[in-house]
Amino acid sequence: MRYLAHRDQHGEVDGIANFRLPWSSTAVNAGTLVVEALEAANPTAYRALWSLLVDFDLTRTIVAPGRSRDEPLRWMLANPRAMRITRQSDNLWARLLDVPRALTQRSYDTVGEVAFTIDDDQMCPANNRTWLLRTGGTSVTCVATDQPADLTITISALSSLYFGGMSAHDLMYAGRITPHADGAIAQLSRLFRIDPEPHNSFGF
Repeated sequence: MRYLAHRDQHGEVDGIANFRLPWSSTAVNAGTLVVEALEAANPTAYRALWSLLVDFDLTRTIVAPGRSRDEPLRWMLANPRAMRITRQSDNLWARLLDVPRALTQRSYDTVGEVAFTIDDDQMCPANNRTWLLRTGGTSVTCVATDQPADLTITISALSSLYFGGMSAHDLMYAGRITPHADGAIAQLSRLFRIDPEPHNSFGF
């Protein structure tokens, strides 16, 4: 294992990378660099670390397991198509146990509201009702309501949306969300999506 450290203008470490250059007895498998980990606190450190790794002498292939599918490295390359995703798996499973508490403990980039019904939670039946989620800066509320729901959503779909990396549109097509009002899916998507997206997460 070899290590890289990037320091800022004050000499503080703001980026690290661990990588290997596995030995190969055959020429066809030689020249592979394996990036085991790369973490950067800012874009400057990120670009500096990757710039060195992709320009390593005698390297033909770089393998980086466990990276995000939306890795910014793609947009650093002269040919973005040179970067390929060869395997994809989820990194985190989420299951909301207390819907109003969970939804009021996360942040939202968009101000708005949506009323949604949950009716399939057999583990935590207290979640089975219609909820009104309102977001507004630092003020977030999620309370039970008698008003008509904008949509019905399964507890697994809501758990998948929680971290901001899942598409409400895709979940609707999969039958996990049923809209009852025009624009309900778009509103739900605006409230929950974040940029940058987290690594893949799924609800159960």
